Amino acid sequence: MKFTLKDIVFAAIIAAAMNVISYVTVPLVVAVPLPGIRVIVVAPFYGLLTALALMRINKPGTVTLISFLTGAVLVFISPVILVFLLASGIIADLLIYFFWRDLKKPKNIILGTAVYLAAMVPFGSLFGAIMTYHTPVGELLTQSWLILGAALLSFLLGALGGFLGVKAGKELQGVSLMK
Repeated sequence: MKFTLKDIVFAAIIAAAMNVISYVTVPLVVAVPLPGIRVIVVAPFYGLLTALALMRINKPGTVTLISFLTGAVLVFISPVILVFLLASGIIADLLIYFFWRDLKKPKNIILGTAVYLAAMVPFGSLFGAIMTYHTPVGELLTQSWLILGAALLSFLLGALGGFLGVKAGKELQGVSLMK
């Protein structure tokens, strides 16, 4: 399936909303030396928006498209952001495609959003260490429990956001504001 212009415009609106959310929330925690904290604070919001996108667009590659559009704007801050967003989007899209293909089921949308956000934590830590040399890769191994905990928390918060997104999407569909 190909993306229509309407799909791309909707994905761009979702990506813009994600960027606004990250511009507001991430500066509040940027100084906290906890791996994954930046993903944790955006997880419920990204989960909600990703769920709305999956309900509206409902095509393979949706999460990757949103990740690209979100990361393309943030690439000027750090190329690492684009790389880990794309990697997370690809993982989520592959799992959705192979295991949770029927996006009419709320459970599949919620799982897709939760995996997307959980994948951001290890990918962000790994690619951040590799590309910026800020944290030695060996130090990531000593922080593996923190990274795993942050990924689990991001998974749960992403699932919560996905749940709320499905509820909001059904309401929007009910009043014909979303197909």
